[in-house]
Amino acid sequence: MIVTDQDNGMRSAIEEVLVDTRHRWCMWHIMHKLSTKVPNRLLRDEAFKKEFSACVWSDLLEPEEFEADWKRVVQSHGLEDFDWFNSLYEHRHFWIPAYFRDFPLGSMIRTTSISESENSFYKRFLKPRANIAEFYMNFNHAVEFQRNSRTSLDYHDVTVLPILATTLPFEKHASTLYTDTMFRKIQEEIVEGNDRCRVLGFSSTESVDTYKLGDSNRKSYLVIHDRRDESYSCECKLFGRHGYLCRHIFFIFRNNELKKIPDKYCQSRWMKTPLAKAVHGEIHDDIPARAVVDDRQAVSKQGISMFYGFLRRFEEDIELLRAFVGGVEDLGKSLQAGNPTTSATGKRRMIEEFYGMARPEVVEVHPPDVVKTKGHASSSKSRLISKREKALKDASRPLRRCKACNEMGHHDSRNCPRLKEMEMENELGKGKSTI
Repeated sequence: MIVTDQDNGMRSAIEEVLVDTRHRWCMWHIMHKLSTKVPNRLLRDEAFKKEFSACVWSDLLEPEEFEADWKRVVQSHGLEDFDWFNSLYEHRHFWIPAYFRDFPLGSMIRTTSISESENSFYKRFLKPRANIAEFYMNFNHAVEFQRNSRTSLDYHDVTVLPILATTLPFEKHASTLYTDTMFRKIQEEIVEGNDRCRVLGFSSTESVDTYKLGDSNRKSYLVIHDRRDESYSCECKLFGRHGYLCRHIFFIFRNNELKKIPDKYCQSRWMKTPLAKAVHGEIHDDIPARAVVDDRQAVSKQGISMFYGFLRRFEEDIELLRAFVGGVEDLGKSLQAGNPTTSATGKRRMIEEFYGMARPEVVEVHPPDVVKTKGHASSSKSRLISKREKALKDASRPLRRCKACNEMGHHDSRNCPRLKEMEMENELGKGKSTI
């Protein structure tokens, strides 16, 4: 999927070259142009703004519903003869959410927040006039910062056990699968489904159950449960758009007494890393609702963070990874055997195995000598200026009259050049008379 503005040349190139790519227009660019395309009377009309936004922004409308709402808004506000609106309607499948509800776009189609977020992030590290070497170094710093942030978030997912809001077993299961931020959103859906959804109608066949549910927003939604492959689909299509289940399906989970979220709904981008899920282990009913903080847990968190950080650092080099795992295994065996101390020879061997090379007998590379900078000019004031700089500086100063030679210049009687010449002539004259 690729999101661009309304450039026709780019649209043609994408259709010709990126044949397997879904092309969508950015909603932000379209709405930004609205103020220049509609009459001024509509810009002050709050009713028009609400109706138009409800028509184009809603991700719950079906294509037929959108087309009916669009025609009603255009006709009620006299926009039938505006070419811009007619062109938008002809290309509605490029930017209206009703025409790509089956594709998990998240919020990418609505704003330029992703690209602007990247620009804002890299501006913290890059400079506009940096050369290629500086750019490469600063870019590596930015990437390393992102990796550290990811490691920190992964550590948070490993060590923090969220507070549960219900006693439903699939909420406990979700807390071990999803990242902390995404679990909060899923928890809201679970709570809403548990408290506010209700069954309005039910029909069943040999293999399919159909539920009609009432929601807190006074709308009804259909949920289909196929018992053959244990699949669920809801009319709101939240899973297809954002990648996590909605309150309506969670309500059916509760009624059907499901204890775990089916595996087919646990393969999205919102999952914890494999190591984080492995640390949590299998789901059990005795998972505490609140984490107990003590010294052992603090040390355990520190150990997990350290292990995970080194694992991330060495995961691209198989030899370093094997050495790291072997070192951890040897340390664990020595601690288990009650012999945690290691001799100097053993430490040297472990270090050499870790780095994959033996320590050289002769060290030929040494740290550079320290350069003393005492007395060095630390500011521009202590720097000697050239004759040219002095002449330019004197040229910018106003002239004044010297009392010694009675001429206009940039000197006075203390540093008058004529007076110095006269003094030198007198000295020479005295020398000749002495001879």
